[in-house]
Amino acid sequence: MNARERYIADLASHLSPLTDVERQDALEFYDEFIADGDLTSRQAIEGKLGTPRQLSRQILADYSIRANDQSAQDGRPASTHSSWRVFWWVLIAIITSPLTFGVGLAVVILIAMATCLFGLAVGAVAVVGSLAVAAGATLYVGISMLFTAPMTGLYYGGIGLAAIGGFMVCLPLLYWLVRLLAQAVANFAKFIYRKIQTRGKGTNHETNV
Repeated sequence: MNARERYIADLASHLSPLTDVERQDALEFYDEFIADGDLTSRQAIEGKLGTPRQLSRQILADYSIRANDQSAQDGRPASTHSSWRVFWWVLIAIITSPLTFGVGLAVVILIAMATCLFGLAVGAVAVVGSLAVAAGATLYVGISMLFTAPMTGLYYGGIGLAAIGGFMVCLPLLYWLVRLLAQAVANFAKFIYRKIQTRGKGTNHETNV
């Protein structure tokens, strides 16, 4: 097994999150790239592409970004899973990048933004959850007082039903809010990643698969 074959085999071992078709496309692309570039030694290959682990993180980030862009068509936010997948793989790609200047700051900014938006999402979930608990408790009190103090029971029961109605209205809004916040994190991650890629042109090969 020559240097090119060993590098491609090592790269394949790090691309398990991709589908078989995606993994094969990526491997064929870089196999041809190495052959066309006449890179015959492991040192020459890694000097151009980075280590297999570093390149795999870039490939996974690129594929997650592409999937997120496709999922977010027509101005609608992508699924929460897709957005957080972008954040995760971009973060790993940046951390393992062979570039060093500015990467640490990019990681700090990315994590800080993700933490802030995650905190907003958790806060929104907590508010809606509290509304559900309050609605259930108020309705329970209203029902339990119907036989001892009917008017008071009806009053609390009405408040409980109204709160349940508010909860049902807020639930889909909460779902879309979480998706929007996750998409915001993904969009910022893509922005940071593309800036680093642009700065790395000329010294590192950009993924085109």
